[in-house]
Amino acid sequence: MLVLGVNKVLNWCQVLSNGRKYTCPTKVVDGELCFAFKKGWHSVGKYISEHAEELVAEGGKTFLRPYK
Repeated sequence: MLVLGVNKVLNWCQVLSNGRKYTCPTKVVDGELCFAFKKGWHSVGKYISEHAEELVAEGGKTFLRPYK
């Protein structure tokens, strides 16, 4: 399982698992960003790709940046 990207504006992420792509909802659990997949919540940080980007909105602007 691999997280390809995170959309913090719409609260979802894209996950690659067994060659298939899934769009999964995200939420903060115990101060950590997590995604729902196969009836469980998983840490984004544990499965994030080193090349992943996140879509964020700050100061009225929406932009992509490397995942932090």
